[in-house]
Amino acid sequence: MIRTLIKDPLLHFMLLGVCLFGVYNLTGSEEKQLDKNTIVVDRDALLTFMQYRARQFNAKDASQRLDSMSGDEREQLIHDFVREEALYREAQALGMSDNDYIIRRRSVQKLEFIAQGVAEQTVSMAADKVETYFNDHRQDYYEEASYTFTHVFIKNDPGDSDAARQRAADLLQQLNGQQVEFSAATRFGDRFLYHRNYVERTPDFIASHFGDAFRNQLSQMKPDRHQWQGPVTSAYGQHLVMLSNYTPGKVPEFTDIRSRVEQDYRIWQQRQKQELAIQQIVEQYHVEKHL
Repeated sequence: MIRTLIKDPLLHFMLLGVCLFGVYNLTGSEEKQLDKNTIVVDRDALLTFMQYRARQFNAKDASQRLDSMSGDEREQLIHDFVREEALYREAQALGMSDNDYIIRRRSVQKLEFIAQGVAEQTVSMAADKVETYFNDHRQDYYEEASYTFTHVFIKNDPGDSDAARQRAADLLQQLNGQQVEFSAATRFGDRFLYHRNYVERTPDFIASHFGDAFRNQLSQMKPDRHQWQGPVTSAYGQHLVMLSNYTPGKVPEFTDIRSRVEQDYRIWQQRQKQELAIQQIVEQYHVEKHL
């Protein structure tokens, strides 16, 4: 039972929250005994300030960072703390925090940041659970099919589409007869609006340059590094294509993208734990609906 409680993220959340807000309460109690225009800069105040600013609630790390600061860095930190504290007090004195939604959101965000910090410290990376996460989210890792090809463009003749097709047919015989290679395509045809060579481009990307009809015709071709194919029609004219490679869409093997899956799993787990801690707080309240 005790071991379970120790691992409970809500317990961590509550303890850390009590510590942080306890520091503010203690500071606030002292301030009541001091002049309202006095700002006390001490180690606890700076450590709390550093953790909120970094959005990482780890007192030990913050303490180490503070101790490792140079004199100039510490003075800059104090300057930033005093500036923020002075502006905050002035806003309170002017009543700016009364019924202010921005202040409300900031307060909520503070609790969310605390919950996030707790979640980051309680994440576990068991190998079997990482692989289970991958299997449950396989489609998130799907890699689209891709094509690598070059093309020679023959623009449409105004009012005479048959002429463009005939020019393309004649040029196709010339390219294959002379065994023109992939790299020599730029010496032939007309200037195209976009690129001449397309390397590992997805079907959607290709369609955005050539149109759906071109993409569909390309999908029917077989890769051949030594053969020009076509003509293939687009909205711009005719294209002679050398399709050198096609890679089908697939989900990679887990072992090939393990590091990426581990990173995604870590983020997913942090969000789950953060939401659990917040939800447990919400459940402490009774909700009455008067609509």
